[in-house]
Amino acid sequence: MERLECKKAYFYAELSHDLRQPLQAMKIFIALLEEENLNERQAELTAQIKNSASGLEAWLDNLLAITRLESGGLKRQDEEFSLDEFLKKIAGEYREITAYKKLRFLYSGNKITLKTDKILLERIIRNLLHNAVKYGRKSIRLRWYELADKVRITVEDDGRGLKKEECRQLFKAFYQCPRDREQGTGLGLAIVKELADILKIKVEIKSKWRRGTVFVLTLSKNNDIKKHP
Repeated sequence: MERLECKKAYFYAELSHDLRQPLQAMKIFIALLEEENLNERQAELTAQIKNSASGLEAWLDNLLAITRLESGGLKRQDEEFSLDEFLKKIAGEYREITAYKKLRFLYSGNKITLKTDKILLERIIRNLLHNAVKYGRKSIRLRWYELADKVRITVEDDGRGLKKEECRQLFKAFYQCPRDREQGTGLGLAIVKELADILKIKVEIKSKWRRGTVFVLTLSKNNDIKKHP
């Protein structure tokens, strides 16, 4: 059984690697197109292609991450960094995506220095933002702040929300709400939960049917949180 799991992990890792090469070529071609003097229709189509390429890249990243998680090959490597600079950089990238989808993107937070695995935390945040962009109707929001002896990061959308039974199933690998079968692989939130466990981050879902969803990440001071002077 263990040998079979190793073979499966190797197969998916190789598949992800092989698919990433043409994806990188596609991104180069898109960048070259954006430098051309495009008319409005051509610019719109180029933006759609870019958005699709970003979605494919996220899917490949999730595929590789879930493979490494299953094989036990993903370990945390902590470093100290500025949480607000880190999140603002990610938010800057998502502003382009939300602008294309005509969503309002709000983000704000305090200046906090955090010590944790920066790469794994980034994967969590990106998966949650990707999810919010997919379901948001008019706006999404990213916030980070201190609360007593903890730090919280929230990602909120104003989508249709989730039912209680859906919330209970949401972090299971390959689970998708029955109405969302065509919209993804069901890996993103399963990866969020696995990575959060590695980083000892508590993940909560607060959702009301037809009124949106909020994902709440809570990090304790055990993660060496420090305030800026």
